[in-house]
Amino acid sequence: MTDSTSRFNDPDFQDMLAQSGVQRMPGADDELMYQLAPLLAADGIDVHNLDDVDPSQLETAMARAIERHNLELMTPVSDERARTINTLREIAQALHNENHDQAVAILENIVPEAADGYPSSGHVTGVAMESLDTWYATQALQNGTARVSQSEAPRSIRNITPDVEALARKGRAYRSIGSLLRRNAEQTVAGAGAYMVAAAVIALAAHRDESFDSVLDELLPAQQVSEPAQPAAAAATEPEQAAEPVAEPAAEAAPVAQPAATTEAAPAADTGQDDPQARYTAIVETRFMAGVKEFQQWMGESHAVTGTGLPKRADIQDVAATIGIEAEGVAKKQEPEAAPASDGDLNVSAEPQPTRYVQSAQAIPELMAFWTALQDVNFVELSSTKIHPGANAQDFGFEEFDQLDAAEKLVAAYVHETLTYATDGDAAARTAQYALDGSGEVNPTLIPRLRQLEAMNLVEIQDGNVTVPAALRSSVTKGLEQAAKHNA
Repeated sequence: MTDSTSRFNDPDFQDMLAQSGVQRMPGADDELMYQLAPLLAADGIDVHNLDDVDPSQLETAMARAIERHNLELMTPVSDERARTINTLREIAQALHNENHDQAVAILENIVPEAADGYPSSGHVTGVAMESLDTWYATQALQNGTARVSQSEAPRSIRNITPDVEALARKGRAYRSIGSLLRRNAEQTVAGAGAYMVAAAVIALAAHRDESFDSVLDELLPAQQVSEPAQPAAAAATEPEQAAEPVAEPAAEAAPVAQPAATTEAAPAADTGQDDPQARYTAIVETRFMAGVKEFQQWMGESHAVTGTGLPKRADIQDVAATIGIEAEGVAKKQEPEAAPASDGDLNVSAEPQPTRYVQSAQAIPELMAFWTALQDVNFVELSSTKIHPGANAQDFGFEEFDQLDAAEKLVAAYVHETLTYATDGDAAARTAQYALDGSGEVNPTLIPRLRQLEAMNLVEIQDGNVTVPAALRSSVTKGLEQAAKHNA
């Protein structure tokens, strides 16, 4: 009799499992083989007697068994499906009502095994991706006339929401669950799917000029279950237990909330700057890098631009949205809305920005800085009529640790361009020096530029002080140092 789990020690077999989307966990070999045994038996293979099984036959049968196993994990039925749909509705309603703490609290209760009335993360992923594939087949989402915003995606998932949308637009989100799980934690993929479900409903409601509830009821009708899931706020009966889920979002929203007084005086415990893996992870989790991915999707193989190499007026809204700027291209010049107080005073917490109505992208310096930085590192190239991936575009997949150098160069270029684009005199140099060590003073006209870096999670601003998270110092400081030498 052969020990069935001994196969797990075969490197080729492990590679096959990984390619099938199976993440091996120490001590779980027996459990996985137990789950696969009935499926393998259908192909005439006894997991307790593998000595006489041809290796190629076993590999083929295992691949089929794993595919069916994954399908079962991602396909809830009966009450499990109803509970999953209702949970996705709760998350969507919470996000629509801007109750982000409640949405995150619900997601915190969604783990690999269904428990306490909540579905498993696999079921949430399956139903979410299946729904997105169906919805994105409609014209409004397919062609982008119903614009799905990802600017409010929680920090932990915003790096993969662009991938999920790109796959859904091709009708491949559900089929690509395995590849998503190979690069991301199961709970992260479930969270990204749930967020995109909510964002798609919100976008379609706005596009149709209908109420959110009516569109939600149409696309994801409430289901009857024998044991409804508990609301996140009532997930525990003890007061201290009930408070726990609500405390988690604060940690997620600001994972780098322990900055130094300046970039030169980091606390001893903040050692991310010395860890290449931490530096890489910190960069790819920023809102800025999510914006780069969104821009990639907008650009595709190529995208038409103006004769002067700028986004066309009709594209200004979509391109600006990739880096969190609300803007709209218009034919007639309009008086700008009053800027928030935080744009004139670093001691005021960042406030929402009004929509900018512009005739040209050149009227938005923060957008032009982004556009220019992408060219600086050859991420994109411009021809007379189109923008397309540049010579170094392949270096910016940001899926592998060895792309750290490319990622840090891009961040540095963006920081430099954001502070120096279309500035006069030494305004950029003085502002950059203030961000570096607190000396000198910020040019008031460049406070909105610092706010943009803050919105992209590259700096933090509190009580008038600009700080750089430890894990981002290598890249952000390089950009600041380059800007500190600028003299227009």
